[in-house]
Amino acid sequence: MTDERNNGTASVNPAFAEAWDQGVCKPPSVAIRSLHNVINRYLAATHPEQVEGLSGGNIDIITFLARHSEREIFPQDVERRFGVTRSTSSRVLGLMEKKGLIARESVPRDARLKKIVLTEKSRDIAEALRESAIAMEGILLQGLSDDDIRRFMQVLDMMQSNLVETGRIGDESRYSSLAICDPPAGNEGKEEE
Repeated sequence: MTDERNNGTASVNPAFAEAWDQGVCKPPSVAIRSLHNVINRYLAATHPEQVEGLSGGNIDIITFLARHSEREIFPQDVERRFGVTRSTSSRVLGLMEKKGLIARESVPRDARLKKIVLTEKSRDIAEALRESAIAMEGILLQGLSDDDIRRFMQVLDMMQSNLVETGRIGDESRYSSLAICDPPAGNEGKEEE
């Protein structure tokens, strides 16, 4: 792509630029970072009691394993997903196993392979985290219509694409977007049970 986005000279409406310079309002990037920080603070203040004493890394791994429970996950998958070394992964997973958060099970096709599975304790934690996140999303989206939400997600996706397409932040495949989605058919207007 050789348009203005690639060389960083995309134009901004001068009225917006002036308002941002004068501090009348936040630029979009600052507003997004600010919202991200508020979301993190809210989640920390409302986290389920089951996560007390767990590190953020443990919580992230539990969430990752829960979201991918339909497939086998191995230590190298954790290394790739979180960008950690084999020794770090081994240490963290070992501690999680001692805490009763995960178990390592042999795979019938190759006894040398050990898949990582959640324990009942971690499945309960994952469910509590999921419920907490759903509740937070409900609060976050209060007063917005389905069309508002879809348009907002499209705008976020476009902003991300604009930055990725500059080619300055690495391989585009690392930034695949799931931002734009529609609820599954038949769920319109139904309340969560």
